Amino acid sequence: MGKIAVLGLGPSKELFNHVLNDFTNVIGVNDIWRFYKTDAIVCLDYPRVFTPDRIKVINESKPEAFYSQMVIWDTRPDFKKINITPGYPDLICNIDGPEYQKSYCSPFVACQVAFKVYGASEIHLYGVDMKNHPHLDRDLCKSIKIHFSHLKKALELKDCKLIVHGAGILTEGL
Repeated sequence: MGKIAVLGLGPSKELFNHVLNDFTNVIGVNDIWRFYKTDAIVCLDYPRVFTPDRIKVINESKPEAFYSQMVIWDTRPDFKKINITPGYPDLICNIDGPEYQKSYCSPFVACQVAFKVYGASEIHLYGVDMKNHPHLDRDLCKSIKIHFSHLKKALELKDCKLIVHGAGILTEGL
């Protein structure tokens, strides 16, 4: 059981400091290696979704593990296949079993990887602000907040804390 950081790409990722916080592992999403060399990456999108500069960073990253549900990434030596359940956790988030629940953002799954794979007792979430996100509108952000609320409750039932850093939508009454 350890203290795990999950890094999104929003502005509050700048609050992350591995040395001061003594994290046992750090998990990032997508092209996080532009900013931090994480132990693991969670990437839930097709390569074609990313701009050339972002896909270059993803392709050149060398984490210990690269988690995705998409087998298009399986040519990577660090690829770890995960299975995503159908539907969304609009009413409850079930973190039991080998499958992962999804939301509309990769950090949601990365938090579950932190718990299921790395045995997190605390998950510190940075860079998941969702304010002025280029691809997520107000309704999707509202759903993301609900999903994270259910995830936080499910984690608490397993004695794992979810701590959100920054001033994004998840710090407003999660």
